[in-house]
Amino acid sequence: MTINNYSLLSLIFFALALLVKSVPAIDIWFLKALNSLMFSKVFFSYFTELGNGLICLAIIIPALSFLSFNTELNNVKVQTLVIVGLLVGLVVKVLKELASFSLRPGFYKYEDVNYLEPIFSYNSFPSGHAATILGISLVWISQATKNKSTKHSVAIASVLLSLAIFVSLSRVIIGAHWLSDILGSIAVAFLILNIIELKAMKEILFTNNLSKYISYFLIGISWLYIISQGTVY
Repeated sequence: MTINNYSLLSLIFFALALLVKSVPAIDIWFLKALNSLMFSKVFFSYFTELGNGLICLAIIIPALSFLSFNTELNNVKVQTLVIVGLLVGLVVKVLKELASFSLRPGFYKYEDVNYLEPIFSYNSFPSGHAATILGISLVWISQATKNKSTKHSVAIASVLLSLAIFVSLSRVIIGAHWLSDILGSIAVAFLILNIIELKAMKEILFTNNLSKYISYFLIGISWLYIISQGTVY
């Protein structure tokens, strides 16, 4: 894997994450500052789940693929985004295991922080929600707008990127993660952008029929789970 722009950005954000995490006062300051923006627990209880893997699989991925297929943008196949989501989940799982000592804001129970339930205390770094929505969004933008520079494509990309960033920051707003966790998630997203450029990934991501059918199957399973459980937890 050569050091390209995506690799460099991934390294930069990972270094920033470690730097911020090494100075707890920075994380605490941003936690309290962003937490003050939680104007409605009801709104954020739904909004923050746009980064949940199940929601991305059941709704976000099909919607983005449909959008690219029905506009002037390049068509981004469902299987591409599903595999990206799985790759993000794998990388996040490994990092959480390596950083299992990383505690969430909920562990400290700050009296001046308004936490959104359910409150978790462990496996803070990185944020799975943030990494998932950012990874899927950045890959979609990179593929859908490749060689496209119209005002329409720029507008769509800007709206999606803004949404992904807001969803990511909502993890800090609700007291579920630190800013350093979000920076780590951005690093993961850029790492995924680099991985999908590997020659070995091309067929799996774009042309393999088995990948396509497995992706449809997983989307169906995600809908069955959400409907049967009535929740994404």
